[in-house]
Amino acid sequence: MFQRVRVGRVSEEVVKQVQEAIFSGTLGPGDRLPPERELAEQFGLSRMSVRDALRTLESSGLVEIKVGSNGGAFIREPNFDPLRETLSSMLRSKKANILELAETRKIVETAIAGLAAERASKEDLREMREAVEAARQALAAGDPNYGPHSVRFHAALTNGAKNHVLNLTVRSFRALFADVLEKLLPTADMAERAISDHWELYKAVEAHDAARARELMAQHLAYFEKKVKKLGDNLFKA
Repeated sequence: MFQRVRVGRVSEEVVKQVQEAIFSGTLGPGDRLPPERELAEQFGLSRMSVRDALRTLESSGLVEIKVGSNGGAFIREPNFDPLRETLSSMLRSKKANILELAETRKIVETAIAGLAAERASKEDLREMREAVEAARQALAAGDPNYGPHSVRFHAALTNGAKNHVLNLTVRSFRALFADVLEKLLPTADMAERAISDHWELYKAVEAHDAARARELMAQHLAYFEKKVKKLGDNLFKA
């Protein structure tokens, strides 16, 4: 699986080869790397160099080191939390502000709406439709908290765009904006606006009208951005 290491900092070369095997799909989540002794033979290195490389891979979240008779180095499931944590830290440390995040979200999700209109499956459409209906039922029952239903709708829309990088980007935003929705203390009129906007977006995506979907999303998030401006950076004070 691996090639002998001849040049450079040897542990870095080991890390690079293992990373390439993971990113290419040769190694997947749950797969166990060969024992340390066998890896040392494959790479033509000392066990100490291999051990250093495994520690680096573990610290980067790519492998998990288990001890015991059934232990070893195992490939981990991808962990995307660091991106969300980085954004949260930037907001708390004033390296970025909530309006910049809202602006970025508007750019990204407007593009997503257009792609979803071109690519969404029947299952994506069904999930969007059910999210809107659930929000309507909650509001009719006297619950104006549309936050969970909004998250469900936007997740279905993002899935419909069929772009893994955009999906990851939106997932990194999602928890932060869930905090915003809680602090906005949604009222009935805000819930009604969200439900109306989401339904119109659903119809545009169902009709494969990409231009209309982008227009509606831009308007929808401009309304959200206006609400956020009233809260400002106090949202993310430690």
